[in-house]
Amino acid sequence: MATVKRTATIGEYFLELGNKEIEIYRIAQDGSGTLKRIDDIQGTIRMIAEEYGIERDYNMSFRQHVARLIQHINTLENKQQ
Repeated sequence: MATVKRTATIGEYFLELGNKEIEIYRIAQDGSGTLKRIDDIQGTIRMIAEEYGIERDYNMSFRQHVARLIQHINTLENKQQ
């Protein structure tokens, strides 16, 4: 079975939702493109979701919430292009 990953870049953050894990990286602001892994995934997702006006629906899992957030961000990005 193929591995499917959903990704989104939000300001200084890079979100990646894989089959097993949710990973968030901070993108270096010096232009080097270096990524630093963020350990507080839930707190960072909460902050990003608030910024985009996405409220957590507790009837869905956290993974579903992150997938919805990534889809929303990517949809906004596609509309801007």
